[in-house]
Amino acid sequence: MTTGIGPSDLDTGFQYFVVVDLPLPRLDLLIRAIQRCPVLGTGRDSEAHGWYPSHESGLVPESDLAPAAWIRPLLTEDSFQVRMTVPQGFEAYARIFFPFDEHLTWTEMARRNGRIAHALMEEETIQAAPGRHRAHPYWRMAPEQVEALLPILTRHASSPRGWFLLWEGFGDLDHQAFRPLPKARHPMRDYYLLSGPHVAYGEFPDDPNYWWPDDRAWCVCTDTDFHWAYIAGSAACIRDVLSVPVLDAYQTKPEDPAHGGMDTINNPRQTIPRP
Repeated sequence: MTTGIGPSDLDTGFQYFVVVDLPLPRLDLLIRAIQRCPVLGTGRDSEAHGWYPSHESGLVPESDLAPAAWIRPLLTEDSFQVRMTVPQGFEAYARIFFPFDEHLTWTEMARRNGRIAHALMEEETIQAAPGRHRAHPYWRMAPEQVEALLPILTRHASSPRGWFLLWEGFGDLDHQAFRPLPKARHPMRDYYLLSGPHVAYGEFPDDPNYWWPDDRAWCVCTDTDFHWAYIAGSAACIRDVLSVPVLDAYQTKPEDPAHGGMDTINNPRQTIPRP
């Protein structure tokens, strides 16, 4: 990384510049952080210029939280298992891994490094030896994954519309516009509820933390700390998800761990360091 100070093109002041070499997922996060920063960003009030759904998107912020009330009672708080994030009671579950740089799947990353790809693998445990360059996963579902997942979920739901819970802590939201809305409160995070067509999923600036259809036939769940998503649904739905290579999905269970150190296959002695 190179830093420096140079004359400003605008006046007699100075401007600060930074040259960085980052993989795409991390560079994308840096750009979004700079855009939100009042010093390094555009200088605009982020609350007045953040994201709020347009009329054209079909997404509607909701003031009645009743459609989302079913989720929290089906979670197991403080378990640090899949069921801490994903509601229990579904027939089957899968974990969808967001790709690494250059859209490299976790399965392929494990294969290249002689590791075993499985439902509990971690980004550190399937990469090369410590000290070598490490790739980083995307912070959200890749566009090609959304494109592959949408027809599966639409086929396994009785309605083309659904519900979305969006974490209120995302920095790129128009918080002034969202502020009057009530929040669905979970133990670790609070969420705004929106409704809209399933195809509007790509309109969100960040992956919604929960997404389900009117009939609750399935539920897609993720967290701002995850580089993956979970999906709960019927056995047929999960079977279809597992059959699509680009989704890079593996079957899991509500009682499976969801925390650092869960990959005891590739790291049985817990010797692989974490950043």
